[in-house]
Amino acid sequence: MRNKLVIPFAVLAALYGNGAYAESTSDSLTRIEAETLVLKAREKQLEVQANIVGKQNEIAAKQSLTAAITQTTVVGDPVIRAIEGISGRMYATLQLSDGSVVDVQQGDTLASGMKIVSIGPREVVAQSKNNQRVRLATYAQVNSGFNPNFPSSGLSLPVPQLRGAAR
Repeated sequence: MRNKLVIPFAVLAALYGNGAYAESTSDSLTRIEAETLVLKAREKQLEVQANIVGKQNEIAAKQSLTAAITQTTVVGDPVIRAIEGISGRMYATLQLSDGSVVDVQQGDTLASGMKIVSIGPREVVAQSKNNQRVRLATYAQVNSGFNPNFPSSGLSLPVPQLRGAAR
């Protein structure tokens, strides 16, 4: 009789144990799914933040370029011909008002008394004798004549025939 009672209890324990195991697996899967959703949301948030930073950098670059283009050149101030270098070691090639070209880096003083305060990827800031900071303008080549290699802006017309000319 004791054997008869042991078997039903064993079956009951097995069924109860499997039910508890199934429930914990279900809970585990639910937890994993919730964690996955949270991670995907964080990933999307990081993507959006990266896009915002990229757009901000793009806007800043365009504003800097616009400022450099629209800046009026003060006669006598040097103009930027080139900027080169990596990170902290930036050099600028400047054209002085007398036409001479000089390479400078931060801290250099020009013959005119201007001191180079900073050199960035798109700008050179100098300090004049009266301690006024000046962002130097970029060099703009003046088109002084006709360039036959430049494409025309309109259509070419056929040369008219003269009436009365020898045929």
